[in-house]
Amino acid sequence: MFCALPFLSVRNMQQVCNLVFYLGRRFLFCLFLFISCKEVPERYYLQTVNSKYSPERFERSDPSELASLPDSVLGWLYIQNNRMRSAVKIYERLTNEDPNNADFYYYFGVALSKEHKKNEAIKAFTRAIDLRPGLAEAYFAKALLINERGDGFESGIEIVQKGLSIDPQSAYGHFVNGFIFCSRGENDKAQKVLQRAIEIDANYANAHYYLALIFLRREDDVRAIESMEKTIDSDPYYTEAYYSLGTLYARTGRLSDGEKMIEVFQKMSLSEMDEDHYLRLLYRSNDQILPEQRVAAHYNLGLVYLRRGELIAAQLHFSSAYKLDTTYAEAAHNLGVVSSRIGAHDKAVEYYESAISQLPEYALAYKNLGLSRLSQGLFEQAEYAFKQALSLDSELTAAAEGLATALIQQGKVQEGIDVKTELNNRIKGFKGDG
Repeated sequence: MFCALPFLSVRNMQQVCNLVFYLGRRFLFCLFLFISCKEVPERYYLQTVNSKYSPERFERSDPSELASLPDSVLGWLYIQNNRMRSAVKIYERLTNEDPNNADFYYYFGVALSKEHKKNEAIKAFTRAIDLRPGLAEAYFAKALLINERGDGFESGIEIVQKGLSIDPQSAYGHFVNGFIFCSRGENDKAQKVLQRAIEIDANYANAHYYLALIFLRREDDVRAIESMEKTIDSDPYYTEAYYSLGTLYARTGRLSDGEKMIEVFQKMSLSEMDEDHYLRLLYRSNDQILPEQRVAAHYNLGLVYLRRGELIAAQLHFSSAYKLDTTYAEAAHNLGVVSSRIGAHDKAVEYYESAISQLPEYALAYKNLGLSRLSQGLFEQAEYAFKQALSLDSELTAAAEGLATALIQQGKVQEGIDVKTELNNRIKGFKGDG
């Protein structure tokens, strides 16, 4: 016996088909979501490297002390302190010893990329991803290199999108995405993702800068200026932004502001060139440098940082120069300058006196010694230092001003007034000669 199937009208048949189609579509959608979720690996974070070495201590450490550190710590310290060539050697050894450590391959890729070894760096990042598919940073780094190497725009975007699926809140990942779109000339897409990077991190200087470039392409000077100004607000050392902003100011009629920005750009460019030169000499050269060259390079690098106001870096390199040559009066003096700027006047006095003991005719050291003594309230000692400075260089205006203050503070009011009067007359005489 067979059961008779109920009769279905055309309308009922259409409803059944629609229902089957709907259920089938929902099933496929759910299946797609399930597969997609399964394809996104769990986020993997690089392991924290615990190190007691500050940049200052690292710089001052003896090679034997550093050699006693585990390679995993030493390699990380080399990267943090921009010693990429040394880092490459360390991570090459580490990846050979432990070929299943994704962190080692990632840092190996970072060091290789900084040494402009793109192909080797891409291989290292690829290996890191193979070992830890959830390492989002490796996708972003690889995507940038793929784009630079010219493997194809689509490849770079695909890789960075995989990274963003793992970490959608990465400002850096969105920036990389926007940078690749920008390099392709796809301004709408680039603008959208760069703005997303800024939403996540309002102080992301690179994102502001490339957003400004997009506005420049569209000849939207108002928004370009706004984004370029935000670039500098986020990173006052973003050299290229000063040049771009200078040209924008000039183009919109703000000639004086434009000239100031171009002047800053020129100074910063020279500073960066000097910095790069001395860093290469100290840390990236394949040739051995003479001890006196090393001393000079540290000292000159300290000057670069001092002019920028980067006092910790300046102190680090002046200290390195002074440690290598304890008779270097100028290095001792500039250690005093840095110490006084951070308010450590007792330490500054020690350095100034050391400089003077090495170079008794060091007028500038006497002048700065006097200023530190003034700050300490030791007016008699300040008076002596200022008088010594002026006896060596009578044109030191700051020493004359300091002497007047020191005298008045001791109750020698008329003497102080006389010094001020003499100083003012001399200044007027200079102006008259001009």
